[in-house]
Amino acid sequence: MKTADELMLVPRKEGFQAWRSRNGSGTHPEPENRSRKGADWIALPARCLVSVPMHFQGVDAARREAAAQLELEAAGFAGETAEAHDFELFPLGNDSRDLPAAAFVQVAPLPETVLDEGRDARFAPSVAFHKLNPGELLIWREDGQLVLAVPHESGQPLHCQALAARHLDDDAAAEIRCVLASLDLAALMPPVQSVAVVLSDGETDESLAAFEAELDLPVVARRETAPVLPGQTSRLIPSQIVRERAERQHRRLVAMGALAFVFVLVAALGAFAVRVGLRDRALAAETARLDGLEPELAAIRDAREAWEDMRTAVNPEHYPVEALYQLVSLLPPEGIRLTRFEVREDGMVLDGEASSLGHGIEFRDKLVGADAFKHWRWDFPQPTNLPDGRATFRAEARVPDESETDGGESS
Repeated sequence: MKTADELMLVPRKEGFQAWRSRNGSGTHPEPENRSRKGADWIALPARCLVSVPMHFQGVDAARREAAAQLELEAAGFAGETAEAHDFELFPLGNDSRDLPAAAFVQVAPLPETVLDEGRDARFAPSVAFHKLNPGELLIWREDGQLVLAVPHESGQPLHCQALAARHLDDDAAAEIRCVLASLDLAALMPPVQSVAVVLSDGETDESLAAFEAELDLPVVARRETAPVLPGQTSRLIPSQIVRERAERQHRRLVAMGALAFVFVLVAALGAFAVRVGLRDRALAAETARLDGLEPELAAIRDAREAWEDMRTAVNPEHYPVEALYQLVSLLPPEGIRLTRFEVREDGMVLDGEASSLGHGIEFRDKLVGADAFKHWRWDFPQPTNLPDGRATFRAEARVPDESETDGGESS
């Protein structure tokens, strides 16, 4: 079982002192040469707080804090209670119809050196680190200043304040009587039978007799004891610490947002890399498969090239001998003489003479309209008339593209 180990910084007569509380072995002072960084608890000195005891009669618990804030504003602490972390209300007792409460308001900052030792610490009034006995006022010193605590009947602090008097004399006694009278006037005065004074090292109780006579209450001396852990948590936090924690939380959120963005980006890049890898593997497999088909594809390409070479020979419509035969069959017995018949890969060329222009035109019409040449695209200009009455002509035919319609007309 893990034992509790909490470091406390508590104001004493000569300033803040570090104490470590360990479950099972009690609370012991920390050595002076040991670092006090990372304190778990920091006590707020009485001079940094104002204690305002209150009395609630028939106030609902949900509205109790708002009523306390109104009372603090009426007492002149409107600016100090604007933020929730600047004041705290501690209800005392269990009677909801007639409930006293102790309110503490921060009015002065802690020293920077103390804050540096506990940026993540919890804070509570210094009176919460002292054990109070019902019916007994407790007086101790914080940084040389006298502090008075008035306990409630339950033993919880009802009121705590730093005294203006520096010594336990008649001035201190008069100030304490004024405090008790104000509590009595507010109907908050608990039963008080005695006063306990915490003596620091080197102090004696010889001077307490005169103080007891002035106070008119029994005064007992008590040696300084180890502080106790607060019995309940507190939302009292110095404003500087609140700002730093908010800024740190903002930086943490920004860092988490940036980390989330980087994570999403890395995940997206990882997914993309996986997809690219899978695609590369698929392409490699497909390339290997195609390489395996290469012998078959080479045979198919060779067969295709051989077919292309002999396509015109097996196509009667474009075969040169067939074209010449069909052309000769269109020649009339007389009047037309061919002087040139040339067959090319993409078509053929005809040159000839006609005994007259009419014979040339008649042959042109007959040639371009023949069924045997309907798949050719003809360019057959008007025959040229010669001075002696004869006419020459030139006709060019080409194989139409696949995008063109079959058949052709002369231009």
